[in-house]
Amino acid sequence: MDTDSKLALLSSIDVMNDYERDRLIQDLIDKMNLQSFTEGWNNHISLYSPIIDKWINPSTNQKAPPTSDNLNQWTLDLTHSLFTLRRPHEGYTIEVTFPQNNLQHMLDSAKVENNDPFFYHPDYPIVTSSSPSPNKIEELIHKLSIPRLYDHKEGSVEISIAEDKYMVNFFKSSTLGWYLIDYVPLDQALQPIMKTQRIFYVVCLMLVLASVTHALFLYRKVQIPILTLLKGVRHLKKGSFSHRIEKSSLNEFDILYQNFNDMAEQIEELIEKVYKEKIISREAQVKQLQAQINPHFLYNCLFFINNMNRLGNEDAITAMTENLAEYFRYTTRLNDPLTTLQKELAVVQNYLNIQCLRMTRLRYEINIPDSMNQLLVPKLLIQPLVENSLIHGIEKKQAAGIVRIECIESQNQYRLLLDDDGIGMTNDEIQELLYQIMQPLTDTIGCALWNIQQRMDIFFMKPAGINIDKSPLGGLRIELYWPKENLLEE
Repeated sequence: MDTDSKLALLSSIDVMNDYERDRLIQDLIDKMNLQSFTEGWNNHISLYSPIIDKWINPSTNQKAPPTSDNLNQWTLDLTHSLFTLRRPHEGYTIEVTFPQNNLQHMLDSAKVENNDPFFYHPDYPIVTSSSPSPNKIEELIHKLSIPRLYDHKEGSVEISIAEDKYMVNFFKSSTLGWYLIDYVPLDQALQPIMKTQRIFYVVCLMLVLASVTHALFLYRKVQIPILTLLKGVRHLKKGSFSHRIEKSSLNEFDILYQNFNDMAEQIEELIEKVYKEKIISREAQVKQLQAQINPHFLYNCLFFINNMNRLGNEDAITAMTENLAEYFRYTTRLNDPLTTLQKELAVVQNYLNIQCLRMTRLRYEINIPDSMNQLLVPKLLIQPLVENSLIHGIEKKQAAGIVRIECIESQNQYRLLLDDDGIGMTNDEIQELLYQIMQPLTDTIGCALWNIQQRMDIFFMKPAGINIDKSPLGGLRIELYWPKENLLEE
């Protein structure tokens, strides 16, 4: 109403005639009634004109003129339970009043469950709702720090009443100058936070369960099939080409399983085919190498018989022919290229007996443990070595005549040592000979040692081969060695 044009006319009401004055007063009364009605609150508006020294209001109640000590502030009339505000203007004063129960209705509407709001002013009685808890309010006012209210326009504080904790919120109304105070049990105030916290924990738990479920799903559908494939690959790497994947994952991995099984089957078939071809090739190569030994030995025997015939040594000729017949009976059985070490050394002993007839200074010694008697070795593996030892070592040294054969079993391999006291070889010559027997066969390489090295490679698992060194007897030592896994083919 402060901006209404009718109020400005009050400053000149004294110069108006009676009709204009009554008309203005009636218009102002209508305005005040309309303003009170539109506010939605039960209130009463009055105007005081000092010019005519009269209150203008819808009611006919006459009141004393306003004094200077109660202007611009709300006052509480305890007699009539009315709040009053008088605001002076130039030429008039506006007075607004409303009953105390307006505030009570507002407090009732603000009351929810266990809270109990009220209005507080240190100079007036407390204004409460229609259903207050006076004991709690008195205890609350007693414990509430009043200076805290004066220092702050609003705030919150925690107060204990009868072992119960309350959250107290206060707010100062700039219009009334009163404090609106509300208190609520602390557990109820924290209930939304606790509820939010519980919801947060439930959501976190659901996320963890969803993550674990998803991880288990991926593990079953992806990780396990991959591990199954890796296991199959490891079987192939170890040489187990008959391994097949029997699992079914009911997804795209079944295609991979089928392709893996097809691949393993093809590899197995190819390896079996190559292995069979290798066996056939090896048998042909063994027969070829064995055929190279037979003529070599036969030539030496025939030359020996011829020499003994010239010398008239019939006993030596008889022994040679008998042993030669036994030898060919032994070597012509090509269907079985293997023999026991005991039988092989028996042929060597037979050969040395023949050589003893030719060289009376020749002596030999053969030592073999019982555990090695039945070991399978290629036929004619040792005899060519003994023959070379006699021809290239002992025969070229007048004082020589000792041949010693010793078989040794160690933890991981077998060894056969052939020692003589012949002329021997220098270290450089030994290294050159070892190098040559590892090369392809040429006209410059002796057939016997190269032949034996090739047969060792064919029949035995690695490491297997020939080693040459100086003998403790003064001549040369030839060592044959092969692992305890023994033969590649039995």
